[in-house]
Amino acid sequence: MKYYQKVFQFTYKGKSYNMYLDNHNKHFFLRNNVDGSLSYITIEELIDLSLCFINVPLVMNARKDSKKGMVPKVIIGGVSVTLSLTLLSTFMFSTFNEMRKSEERIRAFEESRINSTQTVEEDLKDYLSYDEPTPEITEKPDESKPGLDFIKTPPDELVVDTYLESDWLSYKFIYDMEYLDKVFDYDNVSIDQVKSRIQKNNHISEKFKNLLYEYCDSLINKYPNIELRVLYENLKTLEVVECDKLELVRHSLSMDSYGCYVRSENKIYVLKDYDYVKGTWPYQVIFHEFNHCLRTGDWIINDTRVKVQVEGQNFSNTITAEALNSLFTVSLFDYDELDIAYQLQSNYHKIMIECMDNYTLEDYVNHSVSYYASKLDEFNQDDNYATTILELIQAQYTDYHNDSISVSQEEYYPIYDYVADMYFRKNINSNMSYSDAVNVADQLITKIMYDVPQDYNIDINHFYEYLDSYCEKLGIETSKARS
Repeated sequence: MKYYQKVFQFTYKGKSYNMYLDNHNKHFFLRNNVDGSLSYITIEELIDLSLCFINVPLVMNARKDSKKGMVPKVIIGGVSVTLSLTLLSTFMFSTFNEMRKSEERIRAFEESRINSTQTVEEDLKDYLSYDEPTPEITEKPDESKPGLDFIKTPPDELVVDTYLESDWLSYKFIYDMEYLDKVFDYDNVSIDQVKSRIQKNNHISEKFKNLLYEYCDSLINKYPNIELRVLYENLKTLEVVECDKLELVRHSLSMDSYGCYVRSENKIYVLKDYDYVKGTWPYQVIFHEFNHCLRTGDWIINDTRVKVQVEGQNFSNTITAEALNSLFTVSLFDYDELDIAYQLQSNYHKIMIECMDNYTLEDYVNHSVSYYASKLDEFNQDDNYATTILELIQAQYTDYHNDSISVSQEEYYPIYDYVADMYFRKNINSNMSYSDAVNVADQLITKIMYDVPQDYNIDINHFYEYLDSYCEKLGIETSKARS
């Protein structure tokens, strides 16, 4: 039996679902029934939801204390079948017609683990060692009796992604730059060597060569000890392709894209006729894509597939990676830039990083996304909670971009509480007046909401509600009305 953290409730195509993260931050869904019980979803629902949320990241809710034990299953032909990687991969690479033909084969493969019941509560009676009936699933655990919501053991610690290899499968995956020595036969590279590599690359036009020189100067001036070997290797074959909107959509798989880096091709695609001037959006776009070349690699070296990336096996979160990239991008400029890609999500991360004393933007280049999550946990003294918040931030992005998903605004309160708690701890103390504390909250909201589309429908008032509870803990009188 696995243990799952409930991270949100959402509506998709008229049906209500919960999404969970297991001990290794992998996703699983259950359907909410009208009578309040939970049911396994069908294999078709699993694939439908998975494909939807692969293309656009999934919406979630975070709860620190709603761990549940369950056996992950899906319904195939009216029978609940234990979900395994073999089962999932078999279906994910098939059409729906092929799925129907495969049902008997899959059921035979999983025959020893089939249970004919479909509701989670009934199914778990066979797995829980309790004589009393399984209690109703609730949002908060009842520690007075055993049940699905209470687990005596603490959650697993997040395993930070660093390095993964297989001689048999001939691959090496690097998530932490300290492990580049395992694939490169040289220790470092200078910025002059990088520029020389740019000059020799005939696939890059003079316009983009000049921008790359400018990028290198900004990079080394701001981060003199930055790791350059991945960028150096990419510059051997990098192409920058100017294209029309339709072609960019085809490569980026997004109607909203202004540029993209395709790592498997080592190509940057940008719209034609951009004027790359400091302070403009195109200037930020091209630096953002150059950063992907700094942080991401995909090569064949000595007959071994080598991949360097920020997303790992233990935790992968696209929007977090993109927001960190965006923040790193504007940090290279010699002017202040608040208008930034992934605006709301970047605003959240900027506030959190500015509050932290154990993480800087240079760590984005040197370490994985799971390293960032671990540092958030370390700073906030949490046990593997940051991944849930990061998933929820990604979820809010998805909710905004996907009309098929409907989520109550209250589901996002954990984000607001998390960011506010970090900001208040840094900027509010017990000697302050309530009026001064309100000013701090005003500043926080201004930072969060800068240039954020109104359609996000952020519940601003919740920040003040959290402020009141925070002040009460510090002994600050909150009776004074806010102006």
